[in-house]
Amino acid sequence: MSKASRPHDDAVVELLHKDPAFVDEYLSVALDEVNQPGGREALLAALRHIAEA
Repeated sequence: MSKASRPHDDAVVELLHKDPAFVDEYLSVALDEVNQPGGREALLAALRHIAEA
């Protein structure tokens, strides 16, 4: 599978793994938006991505 066609989740996990500062921002945004429609699901996805990274 080429990098252009890899799954979004894999790309996010790789970015999080390579950049600890991005982890802070990513989680901060997810927490800020938790009360928005779809926010809980987005927070859970963010936590899963961070755990995988």
